[in-house]
Amino acid sequence: MNSRTWVENMIWSIIALNFVVLMYVFLIPRLQFIASHWGMKPEALMETSSASDTPNQYIKTYKVANQIRESIGNDSIVLMPSATRKFVLNRAVLIQRLYPRKIYFSGDKDFDELVLSLANQEKEIYVMFNESWGKRFCKEESVEPLGNSGFRMCRGSSAQLINSL
Repeated sequence: MNSRTWVENMIWSIIALNFVVLMYVFLIPRLQFIASHWGMKPEALMETSSASDTPNQYIKTYKVANQIRESIGNDSIVLMPSATRKFVLNRAVLIQRLYPRKIYFSGDKDFDELVLSLANQEKEIYVMFNESWGKRFCKEESVEPLGNSGFRMCRGSSAQLINSL
């Protein structure tokens, strides 16, 4: 004779069903992602679409940030377009990936004063720009495209930055 009641059987069935759903929705996609991307460097993993249950929303931002990291030194200063709809990169991701470089965004409080203060800096200054912002800070011969992202980067001189304001 079965000593379990109907209620106990239902509770165990719900627990088992929840376990199966958790495995199917969370564990299996992550294990598949880990298996298919085993051995990849962290920078390359950031540029993937990630597991199906947690898609990477910032693939383009990581690609651009990683290209900038490879191109410039750790003590550099980077000027970026302001965070608008036209600037499709995530600000927080850029700051995180480009640390310890100093990053300043156009449109931030006192941006023009900051650019003026860069005249006395010994650090390298780079300008990342797109069609809507930043072309005036760069000379055409020093422009480097950042993949097919629509962004380009140049090394700016302090005098040229000040004259462009």
